[in-house]
Amino acid sequence: MSWVRLVGVVCGSVMLFVACQSSNKTDTAPTPPAPTQLSGQQLAQTYCGSCHLQPAPALLDKATWQNGVLPQMALRLGQSDRQMEEIMRYSNTDELKRLIEANIFPEHPTLHPSDWQKIVAYYVAQAPDSLPAQAPHTTIQSALPLFTAHASDRSVDGLITLLTYDSLSHRIWAADARGNLFALNKRLQRTDSLRTSSPVVDLRSHPDGRLDLLTVGILNPNDQPAGSWETRSADRSRAQAMRVTNLQRPVQTTIADLNRDGREDALICEFGHHLGKLSWHEQLKTGYREHVLDAVPGARVAYVRDVNHDQWPDVVALLTQGDEQVAVYYNQRNGSFRKETVLRFPPVYGSSYLELIDLDRDGDDDLIYTNGDNADYSLVLKPYHGIRIFQNDGRFRFRQTWFYPMHGASQTVVRDFDQDGDPDLAAIAHFPDFSQRPYAGFIYFENRGSQSFMPRSFPAANRGRWLRLAAGDVDQDGDDDILLGSFFRPTGPGHTDLMDYWRRPGSGIMLLENKLR
Repeated sequence: MSWVRLVGVVCGSVMLFVACQSSNKTDTAPTPPAPTQLSGQQLAQTYCGSCHLQPAPALLDKATWQNGVLPQMALRLGQSDRQMEEIMRYSNTDELKRLIEANIFPEHPTLHPSDWQKIVAYYVAQAPDSLPAQAPHTTIQSALPLFTAHASDRSVDGLITLLTYDSLSHRIWAADARGNLFALNKRLQRTDSLRTSSPVVDLRSHPDGRLDLLTVGILNPNDQPAGSWETRSADRSRAQAMRVTNLQRPVQTTIADLNRDGREDALICEFGHHLGKLSWHEQLKTGYREHVLDAVPGARVAYVRDVNHDQWPDVVALLTQGDEQVAVYYNQRNGSFRKETVLRFPPVYGSSYLELIDLDRDGDDDLIYTNGDNADYSLVLKPYHGIRIFQNDGRFRFRQTWFYPMHGASQTVVRDFDQDGDPDLAAIAHFPDFSQRPYAGFIYFENRGSQSFMPRSFPAANRGRWLRLAAGDVDQDGDDDILLGSFFRPTGPGHTDLMDYWRRPGSGIMLLENKLR
């Protein structure tokens, strides 16, 4: 974009902001909030706990509270003099208008400045100077005897946005940030490719060769409704149907007949940034009709289960921005759903993934939860990042029964990789401690029974900055293999050797071939 055009866009955006703010004003300015006699802790409980679980000061160090998180909180409470600076970050006028209408950065204070300073003083005084180290845990074994690692041999660069094994066509599908979608064989060689309007982040194949593609729109954090869910024809040459458009940075689609009318509906997680939603799109005779389950950002992954055993499909979802939680949406049999939060986490936890699987084999689904998203305003290593198992009591209520610390944990895949009758875990971290040895960007947890796991990795695990993880019988020999997808992000001058690995052409995928059979 030229400098002149950029100036024009920014000035136009500022004028829109001023116009919108002016149009929202009444003849008299609102009465400013009066100061209270509440303590900083009491005020934090009131204001910080009103829209998410209140974070304890001990979850971050003093400097991170003071320089990272509290300034962002000030913006959202009308306590910052940087509001215009924040607004000017947005060059898209439609996006800016939507943010203003949603009152993301309120024009007027929501509490008295003296009360806000009490909150700041409370967090800074109570926070530690530095966070503690990870809790004691089983050391990672630098050997992976069940698997052999194979690099991608220049097939796809390290900008992977999608990685999945297609059991119908026996191919690997990999998408990148440039809008390419590649089909790979078991040797990670390209066999087919196509271009898409934006990066693909989810995919479903049909027996006749058609592909359902979820495209993200703009990959970096934004609130523009530029994503779509479309079907590509069997010859890949064209979009056979543009099913749902104007999606807000969508990340996952689940297909199910949610209203039991015999037609497949689409449950779509629109992660967004400041805005987003979890919606189900009812398939009609022509087109789709949207039903919003939750108008909040951060919908990461959703599953369809009959949680209350009434023969109607319910929805279980992980929400990861702000009010981080696992929620159940109970089907009310009339197109609507009733929400119930079953787990809730502080907003600094960085919830990143969720799986439902019966780990203890008692007939109900347990939860495998990861938290390690570390890309926002608190870029420090956190001892509470990692993988947790929450055991189901039979009534879809949960208690934590296992935790393994893993800096930057991003995703798990649960399979019985060694076929001994109990599920094992594979996990990746996109924000690991890059100085840790053995490198903990990938860990394979061999199930030893009674929720005891042996963590393992392999010497070449640092060859990618892993963002995507998948499993499937890639070589068709009767056991599940593991696929790792890398997405390059710079770290710092202390890790130039790692960044050199990640930037190499074609270094985006690694296959861990299961040698059981």
